[in-house]
Amino acid sequence: MKNKALLTIFLVVFIDLLGFGIILPLLPFIAEKYSANPLQIGLLTATYSLFQLLATPVFGRLSDRFGRKKLLILSQLGSVAGYLLLGFANSLPLLFLARIIDGATGGNISVAQAYIADVTDKRNRARGMGLISAAFGLGFIIGPAVGGLLSVYGFAAPAFAAAGVGLVTVLATALFLKETVNTRAALHSPRTAFSWKEIKRVLGLYPIGLLIGTFFILNFAFSVMQGNFALFTQAAFHFGARDNGWLFAYMGVLIVIIQLWVLPMLVKRTHEKRLLLVAIASLATAFILLPIVPAAQWMWFIMLFFAFGNGLSNPTIMAIASEHVPKEEYGETLGIVQSAGSLGRIVGPVVGGELFFLFGRNVPFFFAAGLAIFIGTYLWVKLR
Repeated sequence: MKNKALLTIFLVVFIDLLGFGIILPLLPFIAEKYSANPLQIGLLTATYSLFQLLATPVFGRLSDRFGRKKLLILSQLGSVAGYLLLGFANSLPLLFLARIIDGATGGNISVAQAYIADVTDKRNRARGMGLISAAFGLGFIIGPAVGGLLSVYGFAAPAFAAAGVGLVTVLATALFLKETVNTRAALHSPRTAFSWKEIKRVLGLYPIGLLIGTFFILNFAFSVMQGNFALFTQAAFHFGARDNGWLFAYMGVLIVIIQLWVLPMLVKRTHEKRLLLVAIASLATAFILLPIVPAAQWMWFIMLFFAFGNGLSNPTIMAIASEHVPKEEYGETLGIVQSAGSLGRIVGPVVGGELFFLFGRNVPFFFAAGLAIFIGTYLWVKLR
């Protein structure tokens, strides 16, 4: 494993997500400034995820052909443009345009993961993918706190700060990240050409199609939980925003710890396939326990199961997927997997909200548990 390359991509992704995290919790307040209604605020948040879903496999495939470094710089410049537009925006349509630009260029997660696959071997790949996930987690933990502090100077200040952070990312990528793709060969290779037919072919590969479906279901189930968590804790324990914020921050810290220190120890002792099954079992346990806890104090214990399951499942799925495709297809394949996760995160809160409204506060979590048990059992049969 090339530790210097891993450290560089870790810092690049962390700084990138720090800028995203600065903006995320402030978006509803920025939108309200222009008299946005709840539906428009929800659409503004979903716009980023939708365009990220569409762009992720495209960016991944383009990085297979033109190089990881070039596509990372291009995507980071796009994020900077989106943040600047957000800071200067004086109307709701401009806010939407800013999120469309940032969402489309936010598809660089597949490029970063493909870079990790380039510089690791099969034995260390899950550890490398965990490093990327940990960088994302740290950005999400620290970014909102920074954004909250800067918001006292007006909502434009966090946007401009995120743009500045984005420029730092561009410089770091340009100066310190080494290209891992032989672009001269890739440009003339038919295996790196982009086409929708090629995407369809990847979806039909075994076990890639199975892993794509797994990633969708797990993100869908987790989003069902996230979308209803605050409503559930408010109804069950009279929690407010601050209480839920502490719980999610606690879970985020646990996930980072698991991905940086626990995952590397576990991959030395067992295969990624087994770790994936353990992770799904942990998530299913958390979904089942959540609605039946007798007291609020138990929530801190249940977060351990969520953190363990989430912290292990994402990097192991990416590691397994990259082991079953040639290097020329890393970016495209991992991009399609990521898009499946984005789709799950878009659909999950909507379905969970309907279940909560129609059948009560406990049903969404039992539904999520059923999804986890189903896909875990199916994987156990197929992958053993």
